[in-house]
Amino acid sequence: LLTRLAAKKKIFQEPKRANQVEQVLAEYAKCIKRCSHLGTAMTGALLFSVVGGKMSEGINFSDDLGRCVIMVGMPYPNIRSPELQEKMAYLDKTMPKIAGQAPGRRLIESLCMKAVNQSIGRAIRHQKDFASIVLLDHRYARPAVFNKLPQWIRSRTQVKATFG
Repeated sequence: LLTRLAAKKKIFQEPKRANQVEQVLAEYAKCIKRCSHLGTAMTGALLFSVVGGKMSEGINFSDDLGRCVIMVGMPYPNIRSPELQEKMAYLDKTMPKIAGQAPGRRLIESLCMKAVNQSIGRAIRHQKDFASIVLLDHRYARPAVFNKLPQWIRSRTQVKATFG
């Protein structure tokens, strides 16, 4: 699949070292601009990154820099983190269950969906900006998860039972 994609799009990936982020972003942006003006076989670029990785904070992919966001799976936080375990335990002790769901579990789901919404927001930066959003995980269709997406996304979402 990557070989077929690479025939049409230059592929970039999040670098292992933080000091390489700016260079990768600059090359990515240059490729996007060059491909849109030259009319070559290359029709753009793909940038693979990880939610919560080096490219997850303060980077703007507006306009042609981000026309599609694909979320593969759900970016749940590390539930083994001692800090998160303490927060969950505190919430479970002090807050009631809602619809049978413990408050600590709701916190984890909320943190996950906050990361999803931030990732979507990296590509759609202003009123006239646009991007396709592909959420590749059946769990996004669950009402408790789906309802954590912004209304303007929910109202335009199509849920498909199969893909391809």
